Amino acid sequence: MAPTIFIVLALLSIAESTAGKGGGLKLELIQRRLSPGNVSPMAAKSQIWPETSEFIVKIAVGTPPTEVHSILDTGSDLFWAQCRPCAKCYRQTNPIYDPSKSSTFRTLSCKSPQCHLRGSGAACSGTNTCKYGYGYGSGSTQGELATEKMAVTSRSGATTPFSGVVFGCGHNNSGTFNANEMGLIGLGRGAISFVSQIGPSVGGKKFSLCLMPYNTDPRISSSLSIGSGSEVKGLGVITAQLVRTPDQTSYSLTLTGISVGKTLVPYSTSGPPAKGNAVLDTGTPPTLLPKELYGRLAAEVRRHIPSKPVDDDTLCYKDHLGDLVMTLHFDGGVDLRLSTVQTFNKMSDGSFCFTAMGVDDKDALIGNNMMANFLVGYDIDNMTVSFKPTDCTKIG
Repeated sequence: MAPTIFIVLALLSIAESTAGKGGGLKLELIQRRLSPGNVSPMAAKSQIWPETSEFIVKIAVGTPPTEVHSILDTGSDLFWAQCRPCAKCYRQTNPIYDPSKSSTFRTLSCKSPQCHLRGSGAACSGTNTCKYGYGYGSGSTQGELATEKMAVTSRSGATTPFSGVVFGCGHNNSGTFNANEMGLIGLGRGAISFVSQIGPSVGGKKFSLCLMPYNTDPRISSSLSIGSGSEVKGLGVITAQLVRTPDQTSYSLTLTGISVGKTLVPYSTSGPPAKGNAVLDTGTPPTLLPKELYGRLAAEVRRHIPSKPVDDDTLCYKDHLGDLVMTLHFDGGVDLRLSTVQTFNKMSDGSFCFTAMGVDDKDALIGNNMMANFLVGYDIDNMTVSFKPTDCTKIG
């Protein structure tokens, strides 16, 4: 969910963890036990649940704590929650966080260094309070930046608290958020992201997560690990070097082409692709490809599937897809093999629909559907991303 910054945020606070300096943090994303060798037992824990086409992390905010169910998003930085008083808030099932009832809530002033970090876009004209505004393709949030005590709880019940975490207290929020989504937790590379703030206190700015396939039973959760021990290891791990781009938020790779079976569909027919042309974004369900590339790819997919699609304008099929294999080719000889679990969603009517679509953009976005059933490790310090094929419904 790549953001457009309107006024925006400020940042970085040193988070203090009672888990001990350098110890990792692990948050659960799925209900069952993590396979040995995937993630070190030092990782600190929290839980993630599927919510329609998004994934939810529960964070305890404030003193006494309010449990905030936040969309997990690697395509943005800011962690924000709906806050009282609401100038305009979308409908929310659970109680809205009320900062007036928390003894640890502190607004940031415009004089605070945290309000003026590079790229923050903080709005301070006519007020001493550090305001923010953040826009997404599907909504926006505006409010004030503040610090607060936060905590995450693992499946075992172990709670890890952090003090002084900078977040957005959103008083004016709108978009396609549903009633179970109380905000959004940005895990991008920027200084204000949750992982950048707490990472130094849990062993490093790195994390790993495992996303379940579309339409997974919502009672099943998976895991998010942050800090020491979150490294993705073992047989079958594929590691790629991230590309540094002017956008200091995104996890960018260079996508050179996509194979359908043994047939290569190059990213571009007019020369080598631009460096960093593909972003990994857990906050966007479909994979978005430039229309010209998507057209060539869709034609090849149709050619490889013997049955006809439901209609000529879609890549939805009623029949079984067989053993169709696609491969994402990244610069440096990194090949990510995809099965139909990642490339087709099984819909409620029993049909299977392609998880990519064409858009008017020169760059690509790899959405959460295509990252399903991979344990994915993001290492901000070393600028790498690692993938390991994993049954994410059995991680806990």
